[in-house]
Amino acid sequence: MKFEELRSPQLAALDRSKTVILLPVSPLEGHGPHLPLGVDFFDAKYFSDRLAGAITERRTDFDVVICPGLPVGTQLYKQAGSLRIKPLTLYNLIKETGYSLTYWGFKYIFVLSGHGSPRDIVTIESACKKVSIKRKIQMHNISGAIAVRFLNGEFVERISAGLPDPLSPTDLNLMKKDIHGGWWETSMMLQVKPELVDESYKSLPFNEKSGDNPNPGLGYYGSPSRASLEFAGVSTDIITNEAAEIVERCLRGEDITSDTVSPLWRIRTLRPTFKRSLYFGILFSIKACVIVWLIYKYIIR
Repeated sequence: MKFEELRSPQLAALDRSKTVILLPVSPLEGHGPHLPLGVDFFDAKYFSDRLAGAITERRTDFDVVICPGLPVGTQLYKQAGSLRIKPLTLYNLIKETGYSLTYWGFKYIFVLSGHGSPRDIVTIESACKKVSIKRKIQMHNISGAIAVRFLNGEFVERISAGLPDPLSPTDLNLMKKDIHGGWWETSMMLQVKPELVDESYKSLPFNEKSGDNPNPGLGYYGSPSRASLEFAGVSTDIITNEAAEIVERCLRGEDITSDTVSPLWRIRTLRPTFKRSLYFGILFSIKACVIVWLIYKYIIR
């Protein structure tokens, strides 16, 4: 079901303990000369639809409601059309959306994102953790940890096995450097929004991100010309199945924290509340020192 298409009585009639809410969240961002600004957002909505179908197939006793999605994100490439918001703004937006959903009694909320920047992933994880703890429900970022696993090459062998022609050593090397607007994202858009992909992708050269080339002068990093529907189809099936398995385990009452919190979470400086916590920590320390000094000066002495 689409959240925005439901009438209030329909929403109220849903069994809260048997309803999954999916929330797509991804920014509008430049992805080179060949792809639309909505690549990440389109991916998030597409995977929401795919995941909804997978959940209902596995758990026929559950309803799935897909929210319309939030086209926002942080830590974007500086290209024309990239709409960035501050991490704390993104954190509060997701957190308040989660609070609103839990106000109406929903207990299972999963965020899906097509954006893979470290700060964005950790911000979403932070918001989900806050809502889960505060409201004692299950809210998870279903995409972050999977995205890290994908970028680390964990699914390469399965993708290769599912393709008509297995990936060569050269292909595998190119995939390691495919991080933005390249092979995978161009393949996804050929599957999701083919009418928005410019034909120039077929002749775009490989572009590598390195110390000598830190900025995406071409607007992408990777090999757009290698894109194919077959590659998108196989990788989509693998990612959807991974996400569906995690959600199903959550619905069975299992702890899925290790599958929905990425290794990036351990980097405290990526957390949206880090600066605020640091500020208040320093302020508290200063006040404590002043109090100790006053006690020593006027009481002890």
